[in-house]
Amino acid sequence: MKSIFDKLNLGALERRIVVGAMLVLFVVVNAMFVWPHFQDWNKVQLEIAKAQKLLADYQKEVDQLPKLEKKETELKGVGGAQLASSEMALALMRTVDAKASASGIVVVNRIPGQSGGQNANSYFDEQTLRISFQNTGDAELVKFMVSLGENNSTIRIRDLTVKPDPSQMKLMGELTMVASYQKPAPVAKQSSPATPKRP
Repeated sequence: MKSIFDKLNLGALERRIVVGAMLVLFVVVNAMFVWPHFQDWNKVQLEIAKAQKLLADYQKEVDQLPKLEKKETELKGVGGAQLASSEMALALMRTVDAKASASGIVVVNRIPGQSGGQNANSYFDEQTLRISFQNTGDAELVKFMVSLGENNSTIRIRDLTVKPDPSQMKLMGELTMVASYQKPAPVAKQSSPATPKRP
């Protein structure tokens, strides 16, 4: 079987020149198109590692879904039945009064309100209550604030102002709380019967 050199009728010197030229061409092509991309393998490995880490992070969040859905169901059920806005204010006031009395807090004023904060959403309404207290010891105040978060309570402290009372032996101040209540389910509107057309 004849080689390409035999077909081209090349002599020994010409064959060496052709082989040398092909070798030089091979080196040039590799230098231009192959060798510069050797570093790409490290970059690809880094990108693969980042993608795997991102996937693992997303998987952790996905794995939390059942727990979050369970928590959402529990929060929806907190406080029993769904309450109207006026009932929310009354429920919050009763809860706070009971905890204040049990903790030894002397409440002298209560101002209920409704919050339109960032935490409000389609499931919950936020109700606020600002109380003024006086003649209260620091241990009683701490006990009261701790009791607000007990038993999966949705009551949170938003603002607290404390100063010594005139006797300099007790505390007085104001404390603002916010609680989340499940919104009442929307009542489906009943379509009114069609009015018969007069002839």
